[in-house]
Amino acid sequence: MRGLCMVLLSCSLILGVAACGGGGSSTPPPPPPPSLTVSPASATVGLGTTQQFTATTGVTPTTATWSVNGVQGGNSTVGTIDATGKYTAPASFPSPDKFMVTASASGTTANANLTVAFPNDNHVSQTGAIKLGTTGGNSTDSTTTGTPPNQTVTCCSGTLGSLVTDGVNLFILSNNHVLDKSDHGTNGDPITQPGLVDNNCAVGVVVAHLTKAATLKPTNGTNGPAPSNVDAAIAAIVNGSVDPSGNILDLGAAGPNSIAAAPPSSLGLAVPANVLAANEGVAKSGRSTGLTCSNLQSVNTSVSVDYNVSCGGAKAFTSTFANQVVINGGNFSASGDSGSLVVTSDTARPVGLLFAGNTTSTTANPIQDVVNALAPLTFAGTGGDHAVSCDPTATASSASKTVGASAATLSAPEKDRVTTVKEKYASKLLGSPSVSDVNVGASVDNPQEGAVVITVRGATPLPATLDGVRTRVVYANSPPPRAAVADIKRATAIKEVHAQGLMSQSGIQGVGVGVSDDNPAEPALVIYLVAGMPHPEIPAVMDGLRTKIIEGDRFRAFGWGKETVKPPTCSPKQARALPKSLELPKLP
Repeated sequence: MRGLCMVLLSCSLILGVAACGGGGSSTPPPPPPPSLTVSPASATVGLGTTQQFTATTGVTPTTATWSVNGVQGGNSTVGTIDATGKYTAPASFPSPDKFMVTASASGTTANANLTVAFPNDNHVSQTGAIKLGTTGGNSTDSTTTGTPPNQTVTCCSGTLGSLVTDGVNLFILSNNHVLDKSDHGTNGDPITQPGLVDNNCAVGVVVAHLTKAATLKPTNGTNGPAPSNVDAAIAAIVNGSVDPSGNILDLGAAGPNSIAAAPPSSLGLAVPANVLAANEGVAKSGRSTGLTCSNLQSVNTSVSVDYNVSCGGAKAFTSTFANQVVINGGNFSASGDSGSLVVTSDTARPVGLLFAGNTTSTTANPIQDVVNALAPLTFAGTGGDHAVSCDPTATASSASKTVGASAATLSAPEKDRVTTVKEKYASKLLGSPSVSDVNVGASVDNPQEGAVVITVRGATPLPATLDGVRTRVVYANSPPPRAAVADIKRATAIKEVHAQGLMSQSGIQGVGVGVSDDNPAEPALVIYLVAGMPHPEIPAVMDGLRTKIIEGDRFRAFGWGKETVKPPTCSPKQARALPKSLELPKLP
C-alpha cells in the first residue's frame, strides 16, 4: 500500500489535491460516472412523422427530461417530444429546419442533431395519371427459385424518370436495365407503378409498355464498350395513366407541407461542360432518395459499370461508356434511383439520365446522347426554366475520398518531403505581392499526398507542382476563380490521349475531366480508383494537367441502381408479403 500511496501522492502533488489519507492508507478516487448519450446522434425526420430518441447512461437506458432547442417538450414550430423521447416533426415546414434535441438526467445533458425534411413520396403507389420520378419498372423483372412450399421470389425495380415524345406519342424514359432488364426484355412488356419492390413483388398498375431500348450489352458478351454508349429505354404510355404535362415529383416550388411536382424545362438541354465550368448545381428526383441536389464531379468521363442480367443474380458483364457525366456525393442517389432525370437546379434543364453509381459518386448518360440513341425525342410539356427546391434538407453531400486538408493526416516522410520543398521555395513565393502565406498541408486532389499550401489575394498564376510536390492554392478574401469552358475542352483533349491506357490498368474504373480542388482555377484529370485494389502510381500532373483522385467501390447498376428485394424462403403467396425493412437494403 505504501508504494501505491506514493504513486498516488506523486500524482496528487501535481494536481494540488491530497490523494492519500493519514496513517499511510489510501482510497482510490471513485471512477467517473458513466456519461449520458442520446441515440441516434443525428436524424432526418419528415414533416409530421416521428423519430424515437433514447437516452443511455453507459449502456443502460435511462429516464430523461427531453427538450427541443431548449424548449422542454418542444412546441408546434420545432416539433414536440414526449417523456419517452419520441419526437414528432411539425406539420408545416419550419425555417430554420435544423434543431437540437437534448436529454437531461441526473444533472447531466446530452444532445442529438435533428433535421426536418419534406417526406419522400417517390416510392409510394399513385392513383390516376401518375407523376414521374416515381417507383416503377418491368413487371416481369423477378426471379423465382425453388418449388412450393420452399419457393423464393426476388424482384427488382427502378425509377420511371421523365416523359418524352416523338411528336405524336408519349413515352416514359428510363434505363435499359430498368425497363428492358439489361437487354433481356421483350417489346410490349408491361411497365408498372409502383415497382415490384414497393408492391410486395406483386404486379401494380400497368402504365406503359416497353417500346425501344438502346443496346446495352457489349458485343463480346462479357466486357467491353456499350454499343449504344447509353443505358436508356422508352415505354409507350397507356392513355390516361401518366400526367401528360410531364410533371416530375418534387421538381417544383416548396410549399408549407410538400414540394410541388413540375416538368423539366422545355427550353433546351444543358451542356455538361458548361454546367461544370459554371459550377451550376444539379438535381434529380428518384424512387429511393427523392429530391437530392449536388454538383458535377467530372464530364467527358470514360467509366466501366458492372451489370447483371437476372434479377438478384451475379455480375454478368461490364460495359464501358464514354463521354459520361459524374455527379458528386455518395448521398446523391441510392438503390432504385436508376432512370431518374438529372437537371440543372437553377433552370431544370435536362443534363443526364442517371444509371449507376457507387458510395462516392453517381453516373449519368449525357442527355443529348440519350436523345440521339432513341431519336427523334423531345421532352414533353411546355414548362419554361424554373428553379428546383434545393434547400439544405434536400442537398446531397459532396463527400468523397477527396477530403481533408491537414498536415496532421500526412505520414512523417511525406510531411518531411513537402516541408523541404516548401522551405526551398517559400522566400521566392512570398516575394510576390499577391502571396500572403506559404505552408504545408495535404492535397485535396489526392489526400494521400502532401501539398505546398499557398495563400493568395486574387487570381495568381502558380505552378501545379514544385519539384514533384503538389501545390494547393487558397484564395483569401475572395471567391476562387473557376476553370472556364475553354480549359475544360483543353483538358478533354489531354484526357483522350491518356484514357485508354489508364482504363486498361488494374484498379482504375474511370477517367474524366473535372475542376481541381487544389486550385479551382484549373481543370483536372479525374481518375476513379477502385478502393482496395492495387493501382499504378498516379502522377500529380499529366501533360501539364493536374490529376484528381476519387476512390470508391465499383460502379454498378445492380445492387445499387436497380433495387432488389429478396424475401425469406416462403410460399408464393407469402413471398409477396415482404417485411418493410427489406425495401431499402444497404448497398453491398
